[in-house]
Amino acid sequence: MKIKVAKTVAELAGAFPCYTATIGNFDGVHKGHREILARVINKKPENTCGSLLITFDPHPSAVLYPAKNQTALTRLEKKIALLDGMGLDAVLVMEFTLQLAKMDPRDFIADTLLPLNVRELYVGHDFHFGSGRTGNAEFLAKEGRRYGFAVHVIEQVDGLGDRIGSTRIRQLLEAGNVEEAAALLGRFHCITGTVVSGAGRGRRIGFPTCNLDDTEETVPASGVYATITEWQGQKYGGVTHIGPIPTFGIEALSIETHLFDFRQDVHGEILEVAFVKRLRGIEKFRSVEELVSQIAKDGLAAKEILKGLL
Repeated sequence: MKIKVAKTVAELAGAFPCYTATIGNFDGVHKGHREILARVINKKPENTCGSLLITFDPHPSAVLYPAKNQTALTRLEKKIALLDGMGLDAVLVMEFTLQLAKMDPRDFIADTLLPLNVRELYVGHDFHFGSGRTGNAEFLAKEGRRYGFAVHVIEQVDGLGDRIGSTRIRQLLEAGNVEEAAALLGRFHCITGTVVSGAGRGRRIGFPTCNLDDTEETVPASGVYATITEWQGQKYGGVTHIGPIPTFGIEALSIETHLFDFRQDVHGEILEVAFVKRLRGIEKFRSVEELVSQIAKDGLAAKEILKGLL
């Protein structure tokens, strides 16, 4: 990883003589975000400024609206990896608190942008920050003229006939539409979790599964999906079941992934599961034999879908 990650302005102040920057949560690092980041990263050879994202953790919604229990599209580590893959030089991860939300935008400029010597700042057309949401693009442009940094406003980026945004992508995932979500993300949506002990039902019927827990990201709707799982840098095709298991009378939601031609013991390991296509919803079968038959069909369908992706 080449990207420089910092939690304080002081850690970045001397890394580059100046910065071309953008500000925002950038949850999902979707196509709309990438449009902004491409402008930040695409610098001329004679430009010595580093490219920088100023972002926040935890997600502002978790602090401002905790009752919503909103999940993130990407955990922080995944977001940084995606940014690194794009060629961004640095990311400043600021702790998001109620105090930060109430900060006067002028103080944010004085405490963050000016010490970093930000020369150019790119923001979305609907960007806002600070007390009363008064720190918008117009405000930044005015302050930029005062302090000597240029502000560029990126217009709305559309996809599939509508605005690309993290909320829309989250809604698609919660409806099980992982294909449209992937089209807006520019990649398959992933969740990461730790493999925990299960009841062993899958192994007993010939389809052992990895049971995931501690998942931070948005989990797609209940159903059965063709998926690609990454472990220790290797990718494996498989089928992932999300939701209850009515055939066995299990009502609690579970995330279980069956990997094709996989014999490793990964208990306690961390897996990343990418969702390619929803195969079907949750069904209650009349017998275990009927369930086994359907699982075999799901596996064949998933293998066909995943051809050329592994």
